[in-house]
Amino acid sequence: MKDFISHYSAAKIWDIPYIETVFDSKILEMDTVDITIARRDERFSQRGVKLYLCQLPLPPSAVVLRNGQRVASPELVFLQLATKLSPLRHILLGLQLCSNPPGKPLAAISTKQKLKIFLTKTTGHRGNNRALQSLRYIEDGSASVMESLAHMILTLPHSLGGYGLKGAIFNHEIKLGNEGVLRLGKKRCFADLYYKSHKLAVEYESFAFHNSPLEQGRDIIRAAILEKQGVGVMRLSTLQLYDEDACMDFAINLASRLGKRIQIRTNGFKDNHKLIRELLPIGGTCTDSK
Repeated sequence: MKDFISHYSAAKIWDIPYIETVFDSKILEMDTVDITIARRDERFSQRGVKLYLCQLPLPPSAVVLRNGQRVASPELVFLQLATKLSPLRHILLGLQLCSNPPGKPLAAISTKQKLKIFLTKTTGHRGNNRALQSLRYIEDGSASVMESLAHMILTLPHSLGGYGLKGAIFNHEIKLGNEGVLRLGKKRCFADLYYKSHKLAVEYESFAFHNSPLEQGRDIIRAAILEKQGVGVMRLSTLQLYDEDACMDFAINLASRLGKRIQIRTNGFKDNHKLIRELLPIGGTCTDSK
């Protein structure tokens, strides 16, 4: 196996959406190039290069050509960084690797299924068990880092700092009836987070894209149309997401709609919840996916 660009350097090459939120800013500012080699006798010393040794065999898909360079695949990057990132940042990395614009799954860098298949082929590699743990909380289809973080806050178990309201999927397609087509001018829409079992949509509304009277009016009309079609809508604003108490109130109301109660008895909740909130970017950046 020839050497290849790996770890953080490979992650930068793959243009992961909102990578500046996934990684600490110090990582992105480093000029060091991460290189993985297969044998100890291949070690070399070069300024600006950090070497990693991987002596176990890798699947053929683990290293790919990108812009003429041998680079760790997105799936291998996910595995390699399992031991480098905190559990919460690693989950966020997975969500962003599997993110895509609504209705365009082929635009995703990877998918949960691809990550799962790769990890089954790399048993014994360092980080495999941690990567499998993170994979439990990763879903396809987030359209923005804010949707990913909202998903983490609402759905992760209490031990990881979330409210434990699992079951939400990203950007579920909802076909509109005749009234919706006429009033909204489109045949379908996508719910940011959707609880299929309860036909309940959670819509994240950022300052950037939902702050004008026109956009707010469209949101209200859209929600009313969905309600008529039997789809409940809860609107999660940037203010609610960033304000800890307001976010808790939202989670309690959401739990009630889902027929659940939030009873946090896990010691790790407070610290991990704080860590998730520290990942929230300034300004509530969000892709307008509607």
